[in-house]
Amino acid sequence: MSEGVRYCWRCDEPITAEHPGTSAVKVSISAGGAVVWLHDKCPKRPELAISTPR
Repeated sequence: MSEGVRYCWRCDEPITAEHPGTSAVKVSISAGGAVVWLHDKCPKRPELAISTPR
């Protein structure tokens, strides 16, 4: 069975050679532990900025 095109779970853009990604397992009872793909660096989303209160 062919998997087809893989899409990033965060930004819904395809995983390509230009924008590589990695797989992660998402634990979900309804999905039976579906494999989720994420870009190493999403092309459409800014980097996550974590701020701490002062």
